[in-house]
Amino acid sequence: MKIDLHVHTRDRSPCGRATEEEQIRAAVAAGLDAIYFTDHYHFCPSTHLAELNQRYAPFFIFNGIEVTADGEDFLVLGQFDPALERVDWDYPALYQCVRGGGGFLILAHPYRYHTAITADIEQYPPDAIELHSYNTPPSAEAEIRAIAARLGLRLLSNTDAHS
Repeated sequence: MKIDLHVHTRDRSPCGRATEEEQIRAAVAAGLDAIYFTDHYHFCPSTHLAELNQRYAPFFIFNGIEVTADGEDFLVLGQFDPALERVDWDYPALYQCVRGGGGFLILAHPYRYHTAITADIEQYPPDAIELHSYNTPPSAEAEIRAIAARLGLRLLSNTDAHS
């Protein structure tokens, strides 16, 4: 199954340039089986998500969220908790929230803004780290691979699609 775990829409993210419908049609055309909407600080309403899934079946659309904590962006999947829509997270608290709720935590586009990772992923390791995305610097690949190996993190390739 091919799934993009990192997709933004203009419906809920100020940085998104494409609508939900445009993102879904593009993913279907690209041969994907599913996508996660991971808009900044906002979940897709569950009733609306159910309608989209019915309309586009057998393609799947899942709910996720992108949250900034301690200067890094994190994707949270598998946990629909309105508390995650806050904008004032510190990473240890976000980590505890996701762990307590049974979610999956991904460090998104590391090294995008900084030359070092600013959240304490050594003490609070996420489940995965993005190796490739539109906003992950290719020059950081060796360092990302080394971190993943050291911490036992899964490596992911996502689009971080905004349009």
